[in-house]
Amino acid sequence: MKLERLFEVKGQKLYTMSGEAVSLEEKAFPVKWSDVESGAEEYNEDFLAKLRDELKSLEEKGEFVFIEPVFDKSADYGQFTASMKHCARRIKDCVSVIGFAIPTEIFENRAFYIEELSAKHTQYCFFCKQDAGSDVVLY
Repeated sequence: MKLERLFEVKGQKLYTMSGEAVSLEEKAFPVKWSDVESGAEEYNEDFLAKLRDELKSLEEKGEFVFIEPVFDKSADYGQFTASMKHCARRIKDCVSVIGFAIPTEIFENRAFYIEELSAKHTQYCFFCKQDAGSDVVLY
């Protein structure tokens, strides 16, 4: 199931496809890596089903969020990316998801992360905040 793109990035700002500017305030929806992946490529399907239900309830309210992965495990960026890609597959029909945040821990490998998550989810936008005081960068 492919969803239509509802948002786009222009000049480092987020817009609806009809051209209305969208504020990023209160749009982050934290998802811990350890909740998604219980072991190396062992995914917590119960957690992911509940996450999908929660995102579907936001959809019913007309609310939109960015999934903000919390990098709370010790492993390489490839394993983290595989975990978030699996998460994206489980929530693929959730219109309420604007896209995914890029954790600072994998910023140097952001191109790989974006490519992997965008492969089947072309509607997603991505953002990151390199430092606590820096501006948000959208992709």
